[in-house]
Amino acid sequence: MTLNRRHVMGLSAAAFGGLVMPRIPALAQEPSLSETFLDHFSAQGFKALEPLSLLTDFGFNGGLRYDDTRADYPDGPSVCVQPSCRVDDIDKAGTPGVLALFNIMMLNFPDASLSASSAELMLEFAIEQVGLDPAKIVYVSTDLFEPYFSESALMQKGRFIQRERGEAMTSGEGSGYFAPAGHPHTPSFPTASVHYPLGNTGLNDASFPLPDHLEIGEIILEDRQAGRPGPVGGGFGLERLALATGRPVPDFTESRVAFLNLARQEAEQAGRKLPAGYEAYATF
Repeated sequence: MTLNRRHVMGLSAAAFGGLVMPRIPALAQEPSLSETFLDHFSAQGFKALEPLSLLTDFGFNGGLRYDDTRADYPDGPSVCVQPSCRVDDIDKAGTPGVLALFNIMMLNFPDASLSASSAELMLEFAIEQVGLDPAKIVYVSTDLFEPYFSESALMQKGRFIQRERGEAMTSGEGSGYFAPAGHPHTPSFPTASVHYPLGNTGLNDASFPLPDHLEIGEIILEDRQAGRPGPVGGGFGLERLALATGRPVPDFTESRVAFLNLARQEAEQAGRKLPAGYEAYATF
């Protein structure tokens, strides 16, 4: 049994406060960030998808949901808030923005005729609804991103740092190319990662990786083999977007508790064993 979006968001809320539900006093008078995101794009005709289960049937990533990638998508534009967890993040505990359980706010545009504005729609939400300063945004990608950056007045308010395409494809981590080794759905496409400074940090002649900047999102670019032109989707890390704009966020310990609770709940509902990834976090 897969938990529905409302149930998943409710379970996550125990530790995630005002990001998912307005528990933290500073956010008590605001809608949750996840609700704002879903409502904003649902009102524009996007289909709100139920999140996939946190527990998967694959050995990859310790049997846990790595990201928002799906085996298939609906015909029209869609939106989702997807809880995820990465086993490798255990070694990064304490790094700003790294959490055991995190949520990806995802947009998808399977219709190429709608894809050209996807990056702008994402950025407009983050700027107008959440409060990012467009002049502080940094985009990291390869030469494939340059035409889109040059044609976007909104993106040009920020800065583009270009990296070598072969290097980006080899790493596959999303700053220029996304292709995690062993991923069960084998995602493989060019991207631009979106970064934002933590505090009063200047760029000067900075190069990737960016010191004192937080990667908050990713824009999926043209997949030439699939014949899809232009930006075709992407998303933001909910908690990272909140951190970038000064909202309270859980720490790693709080997110670990939320992950363990959600994983146990899903396993009980589905009548399945807890995967190796759960054990890695349970014994951390």
